Amino acid sequence: GSESPEEHAAYVWQFYVRQCAARRICIMAHSYGGAVVLELASKFTPDFDKCVFAIALSDSPMRAYTKSFNKNVVAMLKKKAINWGASDRPVNQFLFDRDYGEVRSAGHLAHEWTSHTAFDAIFKFFEEERAKLERNRN
Repeated sequence: GSESPEEHAAYVWQFYVRQCAARRICIMAHSYGGAVVLELASKFTPDFDKCVFAIALSDSPMRAYTKSFNKNVVAMLKKKAINWGASDRPVNQFLFDRDYGEVRSAGHLAHEWTSHTAFDAIFKFFEEERAKLERNRN
């Protein structure tokens, strides 16, 4: 089940994520990982929507990927995802909004450094989204 990134992710979802004790998860994906996230969201839509509470992308060219996916899946991502793109603006500064979600600055122009430079902002995003879950649960 790991012939491609998409098949590997589907295998992990089926045999690990679905069977783990955690009921709410967040996802961090760099670059092409955004396409893999879209594939997971398409293939496992009800599970994905229920389980995934936040998606952090780093410099993922999502505009290219979203064109071939169902608009409902893309709309679902918009509620959960932020893409930290290559930019020399300060880390986490809002850049623009897209159909798949918000784009913020990763604080670095080099593609390969975007995950590293946005790391703290990404984990703060995860913490904030988890706190929202806790508030809504009570």
